[in-house]
Amino acid sequence: MNPVKWLMTAILALSLTACASYYPIAVDVAPTVDAKGGVYRGQTLALNSQDSRKNDYVIQIEQNNKAPVVVGASNNLKVQMEQALAQGFSNQGAFVENGAPTQVTLELQDVLARVIRGHISYDVVQQLRMQLILKRDGRTITKQYRRSAQTEFPGRLHPELDKVKDVLNEQLSLMVKDMLSDADVQQFIGGQS
Repeated sequence: MNPVKWLMTAILALSLTACASYYPIAVDVAPTVDAKGGVYRGQTLALNSQDSRKNDYVIQIEQNNKAPVVVGASNNLKVQMEQALAQGFSNQGAFVENGAPTQVTLELQDVLARVIRGHISYDVVQQLRMQLILKRDGRTITKQYRRSAQTEFPGRLHPELDKVKDVLNEQLSLMVKDMLSDADVQQFIGGQS
């Protein structure tokens, strides 16, 4: 290959990777738990989770006339959500243990923060969808949970992913709180004989 072609190829490759390399390939996702005690009186439950999302990334950065840049979670989102839910149930007075008669399955269906570039700012549109399936003694209830939020951040350059991660973690934490405070879930778990 002649030197001019080689140089042009190198410049083209560098320019194609420059935009994508600005962003990390993953961010830490860590929902927090806000659950008060006194809901359960030592009832037991088995908790597991599954990830049914179509995509394994949690942030999608959309820019004019460019392919979207996607950013994943550096830790296992399914495990993070399951641990947060287990901690919440424990804080409320339940015991989470394998083989318990009450089985709770957390299913992740959609977790995405879309970053949309504007002229002088960017919007972060968050969409979360999950469900809980509770089973005991041949009875089953399924509860759907959805959260959506939109946040605007000023800035003409690249979006600050720490801010995007923070608003996503906030929505994930609120989702855990929604599940823990659901009266149907509390009645089903608390109604063990």
